[in-house]
Amino acid sequence: MADQLDDILRRAAHNRIPRRSFLAAAGLLGGSTALAACSSGGGGASAAPSTGGEATFPPAGDVEKQLFMYNWSDYVNPDNMAAFQAEFGVEKFQYDTFANNEELLAKLQAGATGYDIACPTAEYVPAMVEGGYIQKLNWERIPNQKYINAAFKKQGWDPNDEWQLPKDFGTTGILYRSKLVTEPVTSWQEFFDLAKGKYSGKVVLVDSMGDVFVMPLKMLGKSLNSVEKADLDEARKILLDLAPHVLALDSDTYQDKLASEEAVLCLGWTGPILELRANADTADIKYVVPSEGSLYWLDTWVLIANAPNPNAAYAWLNYVHDPEVQAAETNFTGYGTPNDEAKKFIDAEVLADPAIFPPDDVMSGLEGAVDTSGNEQRIDIWQEFKSAIGG
Repeated sequence: MADQLDDILRRAAHNRIPRRSFLAAAGLLGGSTALAACSSGGGGASAAPSTGGEATFPPAGDVEKQLFMYNWSDYVNPDNMAAFQAEFGVEKFQYDTFANNEELLAKLQAGATGYDIACPTAEYVPAMVEGGYIQKLNWERIPNQKYINAAFKKQGWDPNDEWQLPKDFGTTGILYRSKLVTEPVTSWQEFFDLAKGKYSGKVVLVDSMGDVFVMPLKMLGKSLNSVEKADLDEARKILLDLAPHVLALDSDTYQDKLASEEAVLCLGWTGPILELRANADTADIKYVVPSEGSLYWLDTWVLIANAPNPNAAYAWLNYVHDPEVQAAETNFTGYGTPNDEAKKFIDAEVLADPAIFPPDDVMSGLEGAVDTSGNEQRIDIWQEFKSAIGG
C-alpha cells in the first residue's frame, strides 16, 4: 500500500491547476489587502508559495483558556476534545462546521475572524496561503509530527512542509443499505442505473463538487480532474440525467438519511460506516470503491493567520498526533491516519477494514485530486445540476 499511496500523492501534487484561476472563479480575489496583492502578479502558482528564508515565529506562551476550530462535521472524537480540555485547562472548545472547502474559503475571504485552526483538503492549502489566511507552522512545537508517514510530506501543495499538518485520508465511493438494495453495486455505472431506476428519490450525494464529478468522469473513462470541454460536456449530460432522481446533496447528515431508510444509495465517504455498522438496525451498510476507479483525498490541519489562541492551537496540533490519541480519532471518524505509530493502537477490525485502509489493488485504481474548483465550466454545470435536483 505504501508504494501505491506515494505514487497517488505525488501525481496529484505535481499536476496542479493554476491557483489564481481558482481564486478568481471562486470569488476570492479582492476584498482584502492580501488577496489584492496576490492578484497583481502574473500566472498562478503551481504549488504552495514560499516566502523564502527562515520564518520568524512568535514566542510560545501559556496555553489559552479557549480554542476555536473550523472543521467538517463529526470529524474529531469528542472524548479527545474533552481530554484535551482537561489536560491543558482549556475551558471553551468551540467547534464550528463547514460543508465543503468552498464554504471554508468563502467564509475566510468574507472576513471571518476568531478561528485558530481549520481543516481544509490538501489541494486547497495553496489558495489559503495565497489568500493570507494561514500562517507557517513552527515544527518545534509539534514534535509528534515525527510519526507522520513520509509519503504525506513534501508534496506539491506544501513542498517544504511549512503550512499544514496531515490529518486523515480517505476515498470517495458508494454507500448502500444492502438489505434494501439487493442488486450488485460495484461500479459507478451500476450506481447510476439503480439511482435512475428502482431507487429513484432515495439517493443522496455529498454536497461537494469535486466528489460528485468523480462519478460521471469515471463512467466515461476520464480523469476525475479533467477540465477538457468535451469531457465536461458529457459529464453534464450524465449529471442532469441523474438530478431528478436525487433526494438531496448533503455532506453533514447523509448517514442519518441512510439510517432512516430515507435514502438507500449514497455517493459519499467512508466515515459513517463504523457507526452505522455498530447499530443492529443499520449493520447492513456497505461501502464500495467503484470498479472504474475513484478519488483519494487527504485532509490537513492549518493554523489560521492571526489566530487569537496560538498556544492552545499548537497544543492541540501536537496532542492530536499522540499515537494513542490519533488511534482514538481513527476509531471514531472511520478515516485512515497518516500517523504510522498510531496503527499500533487502532482497533484491529478498523485497521483491517479495506474501506478505511484500502489494499493495493484498490489503491491502484484511485486518483489524487488537483484543484479544479476554479474551472468555470465545472462551476456552471454544478450550479445547473444543483438547481435540477429532485426536479
